[in-house]
Amino acid sequence: MRFLDLNPNGGIGANCTICESEGFRFAIDSGLHPKHAGFESIPAHSNIERNSIDFIILTHCHLDHLGSLPILSREHQDAPVFLSYPSSILARRMLSNSISVMKRQRNELNLRELPLYGRSDLSSLYDRMKTLAIKKPFTLEKDGRSMDVTLHHAGHVAGAVSVEIKTKKEKILFTGDILFDGQRTLEGAQPLMEKVDILVTETTRGLSQRAPSRHRESEIVNLLEQSKKTLVRGGSVLIPVFALGRMQEMLVVLDEAIKRRALPKVPVFCSGLGMDLVNHFHEISKNTNRIRFNRKVLRSLGALPLPRKLEPGREPPVQGIYLVSSGMLVEQTPSYIMASSMLNDDRNSILFVGYCDPSTPGGQLIEAEHGSSFEFEAFDCTLPIKATIKQFDLSGHADRDQLVAYAEKLSPKNIFLHHGDPDARKWFAEALAPTGAEIIDPAPLQFYET
Repeated sequence: MRFLDLNPNGGIGANCTICESEGFRFAIDSGLHPKHAGFESIPAHSNIERNSIDFIILTHCHLDHLGSLPILSREHQDAPVFLSYPSSILARRMLSNSISVMKRQRNELNLRELPLYGRSDLSSLYDRMKTLAIKKPFTLEKDGRSMDVTLHHAGHVAGAVSVEIKTKKEKILFTGDILFDGQRTLEGAQPLMEKVDILVTETTRGLSQRAPSRHRESEIVNLLEQSKKTLVRGGSVLIPVFALGRMQEMLVVLDEAIKRRALPKVPVFCSGLGMDLVNHFHEISKNTNRIRFNRKVLRSLGALPLPRKLEPGREPPVQGIYLVSSGMLVEQTPSYIMASSMLNDDRNSILFVGYCDPSTPGGQLIEAEHGSSFEFEAFDCTLPIKATIKQFDLSGHADRDQLVAYAEKLSPKNIFLHHGDPDARKWFAEALAPTGAEIIDPAPLQFYET
C-alpha cells in the first residue's frame, strides 16, 4: 500500500488520506480544520491530480472528516462516495449547516473565498453517494483486479465506521474514530477481529490515561451529582455539547435522571445544530438497532429554546439546565453566549463532557484558575471566574490502552499512526513497539509505501 496524508498541518484537523493498493487509488474522508477558515482549513487536494481517484470513503460525519468532501468529490466526479446509511442522512444536515457557517465567516473574517462550495455541489455529491451495509463486502473491479470494501460499526458517533480493504495481496484496516464502549444512545464498536497486514489507527487519546475509577458510567454519575448540587443551591448548569452525538446522548441522560429523581425537575433549555439533528437521529434509529433514540425525549424533558436578551455578565432570566453547542465554547455559539452570562456567579456550574482543544475558549476556561479573569473576546468583555468549572471524561474515542490491545489482536506487519497530535503519536509508537510491527508516523504530504 502507498499512503499519503493530505492534512497539511498533520495531527487532528482537515483529515484526508489517499491510499493506493492493487492498482486502486482511493480517499478516506475529507474534512475541515476547526482552527482555521477558508483555504487554510482544507486538505491539500491539489497534491493529487484531478479525476485520479477510483472511490472515496466517508468514515463519519464530524466536520473534521466530512467538511471538505464536496470539494474533493467535485474534483473527482467519477468517484463514488461510500458511506453508512446513518452517515448518508446526517451528512446532508451537517454540510448544509457548514455552508451557512461559511457565509457568516465570509463577512466576519473578510475571506472572499467563502463559502468554499454551494448547494449545487452538495446536490452533485449526494448523487455520487452509495450506502454500504455493515459487515457486507462490496467488490470493485478494475483492469482485471478486484478489491473488497467492508464497513464495520465503529461506535464513536452514529454512522461511524472502520474500513476494511482486502485484495489478493493484502488486508488493510482503517480504525477511523472508534469507541469500543457503549453509549446511552449508541452501541460500542463491533470491529474486525481477524489478522490484518496493515493497520491505520487513530491515536487521539495518546496523552490521556484514564484512571480505573473514571469509566463512562461513573463519569455520568459524577456529572449528575455536580448538576444536582448546583441546582439545589439555586444555580444553573451549562453543559456545552458537540451537536452530533453528545447532545443526543445527554438528552437521554438528563431525561433518565429526572425520571428517577437523581435531578430535580427544572427547565431544560436546548439550542444549536444538535437540536436540528434530533429528528435525523429518530429516523435513523427506526432503521438500525445500533442507535437508540426517540425524539419524544424532548417532550418528556419539556425542552425549551434559549431565553431571549442574554447578556454577558447578567444572570440568565430562568434557572435551569442549558444543554447547548458548541462543546468547546467556540465564539458566537450558544454555549459561548451562555458561559458569558453565567461565569461570574458562584452558584452556577459549567460542566464539559468532551475534549476541548487548549486553544479554544472552552479549553482556556478549563485551564484557568478559579477567581481569575476570563476574557470573552467576541463581546469585548472580561469576567471573574466564580462559577464551578469541571470536565467529565465522556469521550467518543477509545482509550489508548484499548487501541494498543486491539492492535495486538490484529497482529499487523505495518502500523500507521493517524488522527492524533505529535506527542500522542509518540506514546503510541513506544507502546506498540513490542508488537514487532513496523511503526510509521507519517509526515503530511509525503508518500509512504509498505
